[in-house]
Amino acid sequence: MSQFVVKKTTLKEQVYDYLKNGIIMGEIAPGERLIEEKISETLKVSRSPIREAVRMLEKDGLLDVHATGGVTVANPSTEDYRNLYEIRVEMESLAAYYAAQRRSRDEITLMESYVETMRKEADANNLKGLLEVNFKFHESIVYASRNPFLETMTLQLRGVNSFYRKAILEKNPGYAQEAHDDHEKIYQAIVEQDQNKARELMRQHIEHDYQSFMIMAAK
Repeated sequence: MSQFVVKKTTLKEQVYDYLKNGIIMGEIAPGERLIEEKISETLKVSRSPIREAVRMLEKDGLLDVHATGGVTVANPSTEDYRNLYEIRVEMESLAAYYAAQRRSRDEITLMESYVETMRKEADANNLKGLLEVNFKFHESIVYASRNPFLETMTLQLRGVNSFYRKAILEKNPGYAQEAHDDHEKIYQAIVEQDQNKARELMRQHIEHDYQSFMIMAAK
């Protein structure tokens, strides 16, 4: 697993970030059991912040806490992805609509850097780097919407969605270029402050994600 890096002030947040990154990047596999003792030894922390982080990750939909007390990484089903898609397609397209209206010059610069980085990571076949910058691009649009309720609801789904995006890219590496093209068009619509176009392009992009996963799942 990746090296533990202290980024925040509380142990709970440090453990949360460490485990979430490991799950999203596939370093902790779906269905894998988490052992408190091992995490405690690795991170040199007590079990209390680990348990708090586990509760946060359970709320994110990334961990399953069983009645027996065991904790495993979530292993979402195709039906879960359908349910997720129905929410994402509405909320993220709405975020793109408001981002096109409210984005700042600095946010445009940041989005542009993410689009450029995505192309480089795709050309280098760097799955981890591609996933990381993809998350940042989508998050930057949500933040630019200037709607804290939309931000909270949308970002809460990001961890669960990572399971599917990773699966799509692993099974269909060529999809990275298609996704990049989608992102570039969305970015340009936001630059031009074309709200309706940004919303429609984001809707099409998420539908594209969904269709790609369903085709892959049917094989």
